[in-house]
Amino acid sequence: MAVNTILVKSYATNVYLTGRNSLANIAVTRPEYVTPVMQYAADTYYIDDIDYALAQGWITPQEHADTLALKGTEDPQYRTTLLVAQDEIAEQ
Repeated sequence: MAVNTILVKSYATNVYLTGRNSLANIAVTRPEYVTPVMQYAADTYYIDDIDYALAQGWITPQEHADTLALKGTEDPQYRTTLLVAQDEIAEQ
């Protein structure tokens, strides 16, 4: 069965950015989506976002390590100081 890219994005958002889902739950219901979700997170999210998901308990240390292992040099790494400042202003 083909993996739906819209579902991959939705799952990644719900696991890594909001904690509304987990990779463990996805592994039970749709195991073919776990690797694409992790790859999407590695390709799209900053390391800070992935670290935050770990700190919140949304992903396990192993899932954190596996996701970071998929991250390439062309993928977003750490937020620049400018982006951090913009995020702080937006939160106020």
